[in-house]
Amino acid sequence: MSNTLLPVVSVIIPNYNHAPFLKQRIESVLNQSYDDLEVIILDDCSPDSSRDIIQEYAERYSRIRTHFNTENSGSTFVQWNRGVEMAKGEYIWIAESDDFASPHLLENLVPILDQNPNVVLAYGQTCVVDESGDELRSYLEDYRFLFPADASRWESDFINEGKDEASRFLLFHNTIPNASAALIRKSAYTGVGGAEPGWKLNGDWMFYAKLLMNGDLAYCAKTLNYFRTHPVTQRHRANLTPVVYDEILKILAFINHHANPDTKRVRKAHRVVSGWWSGSLFRQRWDWKNAKHNLRLFFEFLYWKPWLPLSMLATTFFYILSNLTTWLGIKGELRKLINKLFPGALFDPTQKKSNE
Repeated sequence: MSNTLLPVVSVIIPNYNHAPFLKQRIESVLNQSYDDLEVIILDDCSPDSSRDIIQEYAERYSRIRTHFNTENSGSTFVQWNRGVEMAKGEYIWIAESDDFASPHLLENLVPILDQNPNVVLAYGQTCVVDESGDELRSYLEDYRFLFPADASRWESDFINEGKDEASRFLLFHNTIPNASAALIRKSAYTGVGGAEPGWKLNGDWMFYAKLLMNGDLAYCAKTLNYFRTHPVTQRHRANLTPVVYDEILKILAFINHHANPDTKRVRKAHRVVSGWWSGSLFRQRWDWKNAKHNLRLFFEFLYWKPWLPLSMLATTFFYILSNLTTWLGIKGELRKLINKLFPGALFDPTQKKSNE
């Protein structure tokens, strides 16, 4: 670390029950080629061995500070905000505890913020990995599927005005695949009031939308972040309820109000989300409360997509077909055939990383 009084980067590692991944995450932070940093590790009352691992590293490295909750907060976004309150650095890296990073992440992202004072967030390309850390695909494949007409923009570095980024891309999808890929200007973080502590899943998406109303976004095309997908992620848990769709509707309303996107884009974004919602009905935990919630969402989406009932019938048909082909053992071959006949029709989340 340099001899400056305060670190340039505060690395915040919010952890809950990720003991199997913690060592790799912490090591990937400590092994950064850019080392003017402090590390703040917060544990949200994990029932596993996380605390022992965290204390072991804190005893070995003076740059590590810790915070252990005595009760579970119930939200990773609460932990984000608490970590930022503790942070002394100019820039914030929220390094989620189940991910890991290239040793060159900070080396690439810090100069972007240093040289561009209007940039409030800089992020790098992500590689999606499985539970064991084996590479599945570059997130570039996701961009190609989500934005086929614009996917090439993520093949090279760029800086874009925040409101334009929000109205053209963030309106349709959280284009920053996870926080671990991003470096955030602390003054911008606190300036928008931080992340949404009461949100279940999309607090990061809403937070990025708020940031981009106040500055620019920068992207580095190098693969700097490794995003781990596994059965115990917050995303898997949150998708059991319809609450996440209220969150997304609030995000769309926020971007519509502050960035003033084209009306056609706003309508299209709502139609896209209605499709996500109808597909989620088969994954949700069904009870009376969720049933009433989904009925309200149905009528809200019906305003934006009058043919929603027919769309839901089609979704049901393909859900049954998917389960049938899985049972018959031909699902993989059928997907390949559909994508051969209709290129880009289906996205395969297990496809291997493409060459960049």
